[in-house]
Amino acid sequence: MQTLTEGLSDGTLDAEQPLPEQTIAERLVRAAIRAYRLHPFNDVDAAVVADVAGLPLDAVSRAFPTWDALLLVTYDHWTAMRSSTRRRTPTCTVEHVRQMLAEDVADPGRVRVLAGVINMAGAGTSFADLFRKRYQDYVVGLTVGLQRDVDAGIESIVIAPERAATQLLAVYEGLQIQMLVRPHLDALTEFEHAVRALREGWRRRHVPAWDLGSVPAWDLGSVPTSPILPA
Repeated sequence: MQTLTEGLSDGTLDAEQPLPEQTIAERLVRAAIRAYRLHPFNDVDAAVVADVAGLPLDAVSRAFPTWDALLLVTYDHWTAMRSSTRRRTPTCTVEHVRQMLAEDVADPGRVRVLAGVINMAGAGTSFADLFRKRYQDYVVGLTVGLQRDVDAGIESIVIAPERAATQLLAVYEGLQIQMLVRPHLDALTEFEHAVRALREGWRRRHVPAWDLGSVPAWDLGSVPTSPILPA
């Protein structure tokens, strides 16, 4: 297969040696990663990606008929790229998640892309179904990993592993969001504190779910106003 740099001269397409569509798509995905590393999420559009890739603007729409397609492929490729360059294999599932958070701290552009990709989940498109399936597969992977850790004696979990996986993922993704809005947050330290509390809870017997019918309705007049949003 022709590489991403073959057929190029001074960063532009060689008219005599046009690049295959697959190669153009790969080049655009790599350009999208660079763009999201350099710019805020809302500042990246097809024109920016094309410019970073050194390709004409219409190359983006030819390779990716919808922007959602480019976002999803970019996120997938970015995630796979990180996995393939890790130098150390985590010893357990919690360490695996911590390693991902450390990568997010060092390279927050992927978190910005994820924030955009999540918007697909509520859409009625094939990409929404695909993203939801990928997400569910990820939860399954964490569940299997935690069960493996229990079997190996690394973790002690008395609740269902899937519930533990959901809680671990909530901590991870909550800190991802806070990274975007609280740039001075020490996300890794907060992860350590949260996981310590999680593991303590995992070792205890199941706590019954709340009876929401017994919770009094809020008196909205007594709810404090937001310091950010207008009253």
